[in-house]
Amino acid sequence: MKKNKKNGTTDNSKETAVKEIGTAKNTENPPISKPKNKPVLKKTSPKEEPVEGLAAKWAEKGQWIGQIKEFFREVRIELKKVTWPSRKETIAATVMVIALSVLIAFFLGLLDVGLAKAVGTILKR
Repeated sequence: MKKNKKNGTTDNSKETAVKEIGTAKNTENPPISKPKNKPVLKKTSPKEEPVEGLAAKWAEKGQWIGQIKEFFREVRIELKKVTWPSRKETIAATVMVIALSVLIAFFLGLLDVGLAKAVGTILKR
């Protein structure tokens, strides 16, 4: 509460507003009524289905083509976001892959020859 210096009265407008809000009825928004029953749509049998004309088929085909165009447009946008390696980095990575492939091939070759000799000696007994 604030005291007014001029006339010595107290200002309790905030408290009054809080009390009014707490006790006031909400007259602006009426209660929500239940939705009315919607009409039930009749299901059509396969014989009653409407025949699609040439225009409908072309519209469907156009939508399919539009989806393909959209896909490639998004691919192009994503490829712009890719950080491509420099020529030097690409060459270094290629040399590393070739060297490791040769090293693993040599190791597996030695392992194969060793296991073949071991199986040969076991079978000769």
